[in-house]
Amino acid sequence: MRRPPRPIRGTARRTTARRAASTVAAGLSVAIAATACSGEPDTPSEPLEIRVADSFAATHPIGRSGTTDFMEILRDTAPSAGMEIVYFDSGQLGKQRDMPAVLRTGIAQIAAVSPAYVGTQLPLANVGDLPGFTQDSCVGGDAMLEIMQPGTTLFETELAPQDVHPLWVAYIPGYEAMSGAFPVDSVEALHGKIMRSTGGAADRVVDAAGAAGVSMPLGDMYEAISRGTVEGTLASPLSITPYSLEEVIQYSTDGANLGSFTVTYSVSDTVWNEMTPEQQAVLAEASEVAQDSVCREINRSMDESKQAMRDAGVQMIEVTDAERPHWEALAAPVRESWVEDLESIGLPARRVLDDFTAALARAESEHGSERS
Repeated sequence: MRRPPRPIRGTARRTTARRAASTVAAGLSVAIAATACSGEPDTPSEPLEIRVADSFAATHPIGRSGTTDFMEILRDTAPSAGMEIVYFDSGQLGKQRDMPAVLRTGIAQIAAVSPAYVGTQLPLANVGDLPGFTQDSCVGGDAMLEIMQPGTTLFETELAPQDVHPLWVAYIPGYEAMSGAFPVDSVEALHGKIMRSTGGAADRVVDAAGAAGVSMPLGDMYEAISRGTVEGTLASPLSITPYSLEEVIQYSTDGANLGSFTVTYSVSDTVWNEMTPEQQAVLAEASEVAQDSVCREINRSMDESKQAMRDAGVQMIEVTDAERPHWEALAAPVRESWVEDLESIGLPARRVLDDFTAALARAESEHGSERS
């Protein structure tokens, strides 16, 4: 039997959190009582080693907020629950495309999984990266986490079979079209250009814009655009300065809303189901804090990142009212082709898209209430 899911954030998620917390507490009480009756120690003689594989540096907004808070809480609370935490940052245990395999093989027990880089393994989880959705990281992150919980279509169809159990989500919205040599003042400007993308949904946007897509990690972009291997990229301004890409990018749209990038910090589902209720509760607490802090940092940092690009000489081309319909027109066909392609191979893409859209509405309502 699968153990209860971790709490979900927000008004509705607080109700779920209380229910989950009660369940965890009840299970923990039973475990403690059983231990007392048996006379066995309440923690194993050897702590459970939890290796955390991260692909982001400490300077990235994800690293300096969500990951930092997550690790601080784990280091403080994990030992008392019989866990030893070992952290590996900046891709030490594998690249972003390796993370599902890192979990499955036990190289790490927690890893930062980016669906965009593992589209063949997690195509449905790429739903949050489709264009035209929210520009609020907290709204997008909460919605993605909600549809990734045990019992949902996405979890049962795709995540559990890949041994991925999401703990918290970092959601980077606001993808823009950027280039090293040509002004990106219209969709037509991308026609025939060689554009780097993250893969997954971003590849579809590049194709819809009439460009030729090249999938590569953002860390490889500096050399690629310097050498002319690619002419531009789809990316969030948030991710530009950590890689010094403002030095080689000359132009960027501002307000094109071409997609997002989802990262789910996940534990191996096998490991999760073998954990004690106390260990699960420790991960749930750390994840709750990380989920909240990372989205706030991403939202706060977005304007700062755009200004840093301007200060470096990047021309930020604001999407005008006249051009906006042309950029927005990319979203619907991209989403529809995503659904059709995945359903043609038997995956419930329409249901997952509908689940995400509904979850976005709930998250927007909850965060709107918090802002008012």
